[in-house]
Amino acid sequence: MVPDNDDQREGSESDNLVSLADDTGQVTIAEEVTDNIMTKHQQEEELSEEEEIVERAAWGSKIEFFLSCLSFAVGLGNVWRFPYLCYKNGGGAFLIPYVLNLIFTGLPLFFFELSLGQYASSSPIALWSISPLFQGIGFSMLLIVIGIGLYYNVIIAWIIYYLAAVLYSLPSGQLPWTSCDNSWNTPDCVDVNSHNSSLRGIIDNNPNSSTPTEEYFNRNMLKISTGIDDMGGVRWELAGCLLLAWIIVFSVLIKGVKSLGKAVWFTALFPYLILSILLCFGLSLDGAMDGIRYYITPNLSRLWDIQVWADAAMQIFFSLGPCWGSLITLASYNKFNNNTLRDAVFVATANCLTSFFAGFVVFSFIGFMAHSVNKDIEDVIVSGPGLAFVVYPEAVSKLPFPHLWAILFFLMLLFLGLGTQFSIMETITRIVVDAWPGQISHRVVLAVACCLMGTAGLSMTTQGGMYVLQMMDNHAGTFSALLTGLVEVVVVSWVYGVDNFLEDIRRMIGWTGQGRLYSFHKAYWTITWKFVTPTLLTVILVASILDYQPMKYGDSVYPDWANGMGWVVSMVSVACIPLVMLWKVVMMGRWRIISKDDRWEELT
Repeated sequence: MVPDNDDQREGSESDNLVSLADDTGQVTIAEEVTDNIMTKHQQEEELSEEEEIVERAAWGSKIEFFLSCLSFAVGLGNVWRFPYLCYKNGGGAFLIPYVLNLIFTGLPLFFFELSLGQYASSSPIALWSISPLFQGIGFSMLLIVIGIGLYYNVIIAWIIYYLAAVLYSLPSGQLPWTSCDNSWNTPDCVDVNSHNSSLRGIIDNNPNSSTPTEEYFNRNMLKISTGIDDMGGVRWELAGCLLLAWIIVFSVLIKGVKSLGKAVWFTALFPYLILSILLCFGLSLDGAMDGIRYYITPNLSRLWDIQVWADAAMQIFFSLGPCWGSLITLASYNKFNNNTLRDAVFVATANCLTSFFAGFVVFSFIGFMAHSVNKDIEDVIVSGPGLAFVVYPEAVSKLPFPHLWAILFFLMLLFLGLGTQFSIMETITRIVVDAWPGQISHRVVLAVACCLMGTAGLSMTTQGGMYVLQMMDNHAGTFSALLTGLVEVVVVSWVYGVDNFLEDIRRMIGWTGQGRLYSFHKAYWTITWKFVTPTLLTVILVASILDYQPMKYGDSVYPDWANGMGWVVSMVSVACIPLVMLWKVVMMGRWRIISKDDRWEELT
């Protein structure tokens, strides 16, 4: 490992700026992105007097980068999606395909993007000077992360709404979703806390019966309409919460990576504290062990179901968040010789362990809730927002000091969500700033992005906003991210050359390139990036398409035009790849194209 100080880093970087052109004219990242990895002393020597480029910001310490990656990767899906998938797909047996997909899909992509961003010291658009014809990959990542950021902050607004409701109800001593005596309740509302046997009969015989927590979520907070074709008016309380969420994001990121580096100390670590507190208390509840037993008991027969493997692959992919551009951006603030392999292994492993740990917390409370209402666990477990905003609020309402536990739970969700959203917005801002270096400030781009995305997000605070959010969730970062990631890996591994990329990594980290261990390392990543990861991404993509079902939410089935709009959301980002390629070839012939021998040649 090269020692981590400025003098040695400067020397190591100068070594890396040597052209490694091969016989066919292919060059490494080092030659193409020289300006991006200059130290401030080199900038003074290399840049012309007319150019004024601000020195790139950097993390205050290695731990800040580690925590930022952890805060980005560990998000809401770790709490409300993984435990459900584990239960659904064979309990403890689900860990087998989950770990295998981590090794062959998640970790390779994580290491790949961290190394790419750190070596180039650039965000996703600027770094594609290595293969200019494929610069559309960067634009695709920008649109993907914008789509995700749009609806992710709306979910954070929901969390703020619930926190405010809990605090507002403190004087009454009763959480606002615990009874059917409110103005928003319907005659079908049945209080499951009641021990009246006749009420239980109503629940069993009335398929339209609903709980107070369901009606609070749908009829009070969302005031949900009948479908996406009935958008209704703006829910101004939610709009206010959304405004507060964007103000928080802007305030934290106003100084860029320096303020983000301080915020991640809290957003990355605080959720673990609350998860631990909730687990300790949850294990003391009646029925908790039944829930945990249900969660981890392995059903090995489920391993023969291809859907189990598809669910594991998609959960790994979407949990770690590759192909959104955020990992590349976060790594671009690193010191040049940081060990990206170590960071990738630690963060990816910590992310998966967090998911598994969160499952114990969730299922201890699920077991308690099933016990308290005398139902089977499969009758109360759900995935997604329903777990966070319906099932869990109902569970905490049955605990002593329910306001305390509700505040802790929603604070945990808030910081999990903000940790991911901070990285998303920093990615968007940095991509734009890097695309036009020296011409626009980070603060201006951030302010414009927050205003525009906040305005667009108002559509998801209407009475029909839930249907728009579900459409964005299903399409903004799913098929498009998979396809973009596939193209990204193929271009770097086959067009740029995996040997060139591995040599860049070796020089960057400071490995000698000698010995059996390095030979194994090189062979492993060569095979993985050239064959295994692209194949698995293709399988995941095909499985996702084959498993696609027309969208629905509750009893509302989306019309054909809405499903078509969802596919437009998916494809508009991917379309950047061929469109930019066409622009480069037709309008800017000086750029490189692929010749017959699959190498780059300069058009003259």
